[in-house]
Amino acid sequence: MKYVFVDESWEDYLYWQKIDKKKVKKINDLLKDISRNPFEGIGKLEVL
Repeated sequence: MKYVFVDESWEDYLYWQKIDKKKVKKINDLLKDISRNPFEGIGKLEVL
């Protein structure tokens, strides 16, 4: 799966890489889980 970030979200991602490694790990875990299980997951699920 290819991830596409909006400019602002990419800046936020880079910011968290510098500030909080635990938060980046959680973000990366969520991204991996989204690609593996798009209809289930470890995040808070919401109907769109």
